[in-house]
Amino acid sequence: MGKLATFIVEMLRLVILLILTLFVLGGVEQWIFKMAYGREGFLYTALPGNLLVFFVVYRNYWQFKGWYQSEKNRKLNPGLTRSLIVVALFLIVLPGLWTWA
Repeated sequence: MGKLATFIVEMLRLVILLILTLFVLGGVEQWIFKMAYGREGFLYTALPGNLLVFFVVYRNYWQFKGWYQSEKNRKLNPGLTRSLIVVALFLIVLPGLWTWA
């Protein structure tokens, strides 16, 4: 398979992983929010947090398991990884903090 074909297949894989990740994380967050507060929450800030989690997991793990191999594939810097995860967790927890106010 050529470089372009593997790139296209990898982009399709990325989109499928993104959709599955967002559905799973969103469902878990809605379930936790409903268990904690007795109602479904408006998790508008959780979506960017979930996207950050996906970005970190893809760049540090899933990109090395795919079909497209490149010499440019590198893991994220550990400091950047920690920072992105902290920001993502803050964005995911933020709707719950609004209900306490």
